[in-house]
Amino acid sequence: MNTVRVAGLDLPLFQGGNPSLLFPSDLVETDSTIRNLQNIIYPMLEGRPVLLVGDAGVGKNALVYYINWKMQKPTLRFSLNEDTLPEDLIGSYRVLLDGKGFEWTDGILTSALKSGYSFVADEMNLATPHILKRFSSVYESAFIDILEGSGERILGNPGFHFVGTQNPSEGFEGRKPLPFDITKHFSVVFIDPHTPDEILFILSKLYPDLNSEFLRKAISTSIQIELLIKQGDIGRGDLEKYHFNIRVLKKLCERVLLFGKSDPQVQLREVLHLYYDPFRKSEDRDKIRPILQEQWGQIPSDINRSQNIDVSFHIKDETLFCNDKKISLLDESKAKSLLTSVPLPNPILDFMEKVTTAFQNKENVLIEFREDQDPQVYYKLITELIGNQVELVSLSKGVHTSDIIGALKPIAASEVGWTDGPLTRGIRKGAMIVITGLESAGAELVEKMNMLTDDAKSLALPPESGESVPIKLKENSRVIAFKTFRSSKSLPTISRAFRNRFTSILFPELEDIDTIKEILAFYLPDEFLPEAMAKFHLKVKNLSHKRTIGSANLVPYSFGISNLLTWKDHILHFNQQNVKDVALRGGRIAYSNQVSDTKERAELEKILDFQLQGIEAVSELFEKIEEKKKTFTEPTNIEKKRWWDPELHKREALTGKARKINSGDPLKRGIEINTAPTGGNEKEGADAWYGKDTRGNMGQGEPAGGGGAWGYRTEELYKQFLKKRRLLWDYKMVVSREEFLEIFGKELEEVELNLERLFDPEVDITRMYRNEGSRIDARRYISYKNGKGDGRIFDKTLIEKEEEKLKGVEVAFLVSKCRRVFNFDYSVAVLSALLTSAYILRDHEVNFSVHSYSDLKNVKNKIDIIHAKKYEDEFDQIAEESLFNFFTQGWEGDSIPEHQILSNLENFFTPEAQTKIVVILSDFRGQRAKADIEDEIGGRETVLLRDMVRKNESKNYVFLGVGLGSRYIAEHIFHDSIQITSENFYNMPNLIGSEMSRLILTHHSQRN
Repeated sequence: MNTVRVAGLDLPLFQGGNPSLLFPSDLVETDSTIRNLQNIIYPMLEGRPVLLVGDAGVGKNALVYYINWKMQKPTLRFSLNEDTLPEDLIGSYRVLLDGKGFEWTDGILTSALKSGYSFVADEMNLATPHILKRFSSVYESAFIDILEGSGERILGNPGFHFVGTQNPSEGFEGRKPLPFDITKHFSVVFIDPHTPDEILFILSKLYPDLNSEFLRKAISTSIQIELLIKQGDIGRGDLEKYHFNIRVLKKLCERVLLFGKSDPQVQLREVLHLYYDPFRKSEDRDKIRPILQEQWGQIPSDINRSQNIDVSFHIKDETLFCNDKKISLLDESKAKSLLTSVPLPNPILDFMEKVTTAFQNKENVLIEFREDQDPQVYYKLITELIGNQVELVSLSKGVHTSDIIGALKPIAASEVGWTDGPLTRGIRKGAMIVITGLESAGAELVEKMNMLTDDAKSLALPPESGESVPIKLKENSRVIAFKTFRSSKSLPTISRAFRNRFTSILFPELEDIDTIKEILAFYLPDEFLPEAMAKFHLKVKNLSHKRTIGSANLVPYSFGISNLLTWKDHILHFNQQNVKDVALRGGRIAYSNQVSDTKERAELEKILDFQLQGIEAVSELFEKIEEKKKTFTEPTNIEKKRWWDPELHKREALTGKARKINSGDPLKRGIEINTAPTGGNEKEGADAWYGKDTRGNMGQGEPAGGGGAWGYRTEELYKQFLKKRRLLWDYKMVVSREEFLEIFGKELEEVELNLERLFDPEVDITRMYRNEGSRIDARRYISYKNGKGDGRIFDKTLIEKEEEKLKGVEVAFLVSKCRRVFNFDYSVAVLSALLTSAYILRDHEVNFSVHSYSDLKNVKNKIDIIHAKKYEDEFDQIAEESLFNFFTQGWEGDSIPEHQILSNLENFFTPEAQTKIVVILSDFRGQRAKADIEDEIGGRETVLLRDMVRKNESKNYVFLGVGLGSRYIAEHIFHDSIQITSENFYNMPNLIGSEMSRLILTHHSQRN
């Protein structure tokens, strides 16, 4: 038997495979790659399936392709999604074109079993578990029963391997963890990113003509920028998900080799294109600039035109030249016509140079733009420049996968056959695949294009197409996608894994007056008109941006290039002798007519009239509005002062026998108090620990250690907690929400992303059939033709999320807001957990309230319950600020008997609540804590609290006890609990959110 050596192991060569399914691989065997290969190969040799888990671009599919390429064994790969059906993988009947018969076609998984090929289930955790379980016999025992067809059992031929790949469920849109009853059958291998030295070794092997100095600088740049993204220092403001890895580095190396490997200007230009230009926020670019200057030298002040060379296009010998770029043209005359049909100011020339660069290097292009900067006027120039046919794939919410790939459809009055969708049609004819609305489609559709946009450049069709081999993108085809920027968290966007498959190019923001004048002057011969129109356009944009107009509207007015072009079109269409009247009417149509306020509309039209006469108009109305806004502006700067001096509060304990501890403990344990409640023999008064006139006595806030909660231990713990993030905050946490989010914002965003999917109801795929439609279900058609079914043969499947599933859920947060809890790291943990939970519950329309309880004045006969957020209160930015401020101060209160809080739980919920979840955050140590944990667990207050919890559980209340501190008391009180200690407090948002989602999905689904 012929063998080949891979990662130090001898593997058998495969005989007789389909050569079109072999994917040449450039994988370099580094130390970690060899480990990963061995972790895959050993289970394969044992006949066990493998599940590869790892970040985008770490090479999960590349590892499988490499093994199979070495073995000369074909690979069949299928991208799973939420819309995947068993028939897609196993097979289905298709209707013969003459309409007189049927033919069974194996699915891609069945083909792999029969042929002994490797089958790769890409993005496994995008498919629903019940679909994966349909072919569980494959990954359990390597066979499948064809229930959809003849019913026969297909055994896997020698060589068959099942490999699953997926991104982690944390940090990726649309992914959920696979249940254990599926993963237990796999050898799970987590693929770590390469180390910097390994990346250098890999790139040196792949690109030997590039010197090591360039590679080191490129690797350092990539790693530093990716680190800033992970820390939340860049990329947070525009709500998009960025990712830089070895895939981007390879793209950089290929470009530098293509355009001048020894030219520092070329190196800098391509680094800027790939690592600087994708960010649209100036603050992000300002943070990246020092990294670039450190690695690549001085960056020109006009960073977008780093070479200070004008961009120019010319066409000769069926080739388009753009400075040092060149691409072959299929239609020279069409390219010339396109370049002369639209205005090309400098920002557009720079943009088109980047597009041309990506085209020459055969990259997928992602063009991103602001909604008001729609590049419609340049659409044809971008998509038709090379001369290929253009196949448009328009995505939107609700578009079915088969709508873009293809389906069985009537092809004549009495015939049914496979009909390609636009994506499949475009691949077959070698067209430019142009995808619009990329951000609006769900993962069930977008991720279907994974194979098409990575190195495989292919698309697997469903079996009813009659093709079991994926179709491949032709050499001269490109994939061009258009998407708008995400403007709020409630809007969808593409995952960073999918973005990583494209080269992102930002459409320029055409804001400066000279650029706008140049665009208008291209169409309008009048020398004065372009300047007047440009000034008015910018004036209106400024007024709407500042909300000088539209201040009474919930959504501000938006005016973009499309308004300007509409105005221009009106003037050209109604070309009359009196141009001013036409321009005035066109300006009203394009701008002022959409303004609802009559005074504002009249004022805009007055400015328009003056502007077209060459007069700079001053609006008294708009000036008054601006003045009024200034009058009501509140100062935002907070003067931060330490509100107490630790040196002034050093004192001996008020009562009891005490001695100073001089152990040299860096946490300054302070005073040891020998009292009865803390294990001593001396009885003390009610204020023995805290003192009625002091805010601390240098204690560490723990019984048997002595002292109150405001002593040095708090200060030292906060120093440890914040020393890597920011200088020490005051104990009151006198800090703004903006400062807090500056430090913790990235972590909270990641938690939100992870938990959103847990809170989301499952995607409902509703299979419906009608007498009319476009997609024909083959099995129903067979029944109909045989007289055993009705005429409802058209598939009207809907994919939607039933948001009503969460209707009736209410969550009440009860927080013990006392000084004992504020000590340690838990105040920050509580704050971040509540904010994160509030964001997610609000976005999923789950009612929630937040309440704190304590004895504020230490009177011992009163419980103070403060309603920080009621159910009826809208959780907007003002409410969020209020909640933040509430939990950054006011922790002076004393602890209280907590069982009393639960005596009237109905007060914390509305009458409409069906599933009532109570989340209690406390240390559960009672009003007077004990030295020994056994005494606390068996203490009277703990027993009363446990009894009260049981009593309320019988009334269908659901409890989650969140214990704070090192003593695990919550688990002895609640059936469901988590414990937050100084070791895991930073994970509190994740812990509390995942537990809440589990309780919601468990208890709410049982009642509805």
